[in-house]
Amino acid sequence: MFFIKILKRIKYLLFFTIFVGELMSSSSLPKYYTKTLKNGLQIVAIPMDNGSNVISTDIFYDVGSKDEKMGKSGIAHMLEHLNFKSSKNLKAGEFDEIVKGFGGVNNASTSFDFTHYYIKSSSKNMAKSLELFAELMQNLTLKDEEFQPERDVVAEERRWRTDNNPMGYMQFRLFNNAYIYHPYHWTPIGFMNDIKNWSIKDIRDFHSTFYQPKNAVVVVAGDIKKEEVFDQAEKYFKNIENKKDIVRQSYTVEPKQDGPKRVIINRDTQVEMITIAYHIPNYEDKDQVALSALSELLSSGKSSLLQKILVDEKKLVNSVYAYNIELKDPGLFLFSAVCNEGIKAKDVEKEILKIIKLVKDGDVSKKDIEKIKINTKADFIFSLESSTSVASILGSYFVRGNIKPLFEYESDLDKLKKEDIINVAKKYLTKDNSTTVILKKQK
Repeated sequence: MFFIKILKRIKYLLFFTIFVGELMSSSSLPKYYTKTLKNGLQIVAIPMDNGSNVISTDIFYDVGSKDEKMGKSGIAHMLEHLNFKSSKNLKAGEFDEIVKGFGGVNNASTSFDFTHYYIKSSSKNMAKSLELFAELMQNLTLKDEEFQPERDVVAEERRWRTDNNPMGYMQFRLFNNAYIYHPYHWTPIGFMNDIKNWSIKDIRDFHSTFYQPKNAVVVVAGDIKKEEVFDQAEKYFKNIENKKDIVRQSYTVEPKQDGPKRVIINRDTQVEMITIAYHIPNYEDKDQVALSALSELLSSGKSSLLQKILVDEKKLVNSVYAYNIELKDPGLFLFSAVCNEGIKAKDVEKEILKIIKLVKDGDVSKKDIEKIKINTKADFIFSLESSTSVASILGSYFVRGNIKPLFEYESDLDKLKKEDIINVAKKYLTKDNSTTVILKKQK
């Protein structure tokens, strides 16, 4: 999934200062420590001291598909692929071989708002992991002979995930219609014609602009000491210079929608599908806790409203979910369903709207709310047992520049009331704020 949370970069008044994260007693999040180098690179150390001898070494760049220009969509994702090709001191594929050689696992992802790379390994391999990431930041060669075949790989990924995948294509077309002015208009994979028309110069310009120390956050979480993290990160990154000013494109904040949008798509599909989206605030907004709880009420588990009514009782759909997409700029609250054979998407739409009305009318019990609180907090705490998950969660907030919502999450969840869920449903799930995309069999 490319739907992840995002914020503005935190400004520090002093270089080389260490900041200890002061956590509320109610928070289950581990303590973190930060240090910012003179070149602007932010380092975050999260010692978990769990005796596992396992760490996650991550680097986040404050660049995603929203930083692309129309006509050059998908470049952030393309650069993620090329980041594992040759550098001044590494041959193409050698990064993966080295990581595999010391028993590590590495991967990467591109979202609307940022790009994330990680290596999971034993604690003793932290220094080597940091050295590898520093090498890619400053010495990536970006050769045209490596770029051209990788472009074909990305084009095939676009066909597999989007063009030849009915659900993927419907979601892509949803964003094309829900956002008209904002670069969320395209998803990180980009448009196929853009993929075919990039030049290696486009890729090099994008890399030199955004892959700089002042635009990156290094996060190390797990069985490690903070002093080791700071010492090794400074050793490998302190001499990397920022090459240019970061000039981000100007774009229009998506204006308030003034009426419902409806799109019918004809594709090669055996069953009909439907997606309904509503505009919501960005990830920093106080309504986010209630919106996330609403998605849990609607589609988490067998007792959720959508599952119980649409799947079990009326047998209208094969799968259905509601998802709260928290983004750096205002996001979407999304319903998506795959109909059973012979079922019309418009009939499923009617049932989804009836369920929304049930919530708005207050057909939510206090027992439901308490169950959501317990399950959500349990899932959250469980995710903090893994160094990979901890680095990913905290890093995604650091790269967006505001970790406050994360550390207030548990206390805000404890305060959540039935009325809060009803109010956000009334406030955002309205007809004039909706974009509906129906995918039907091509005649």
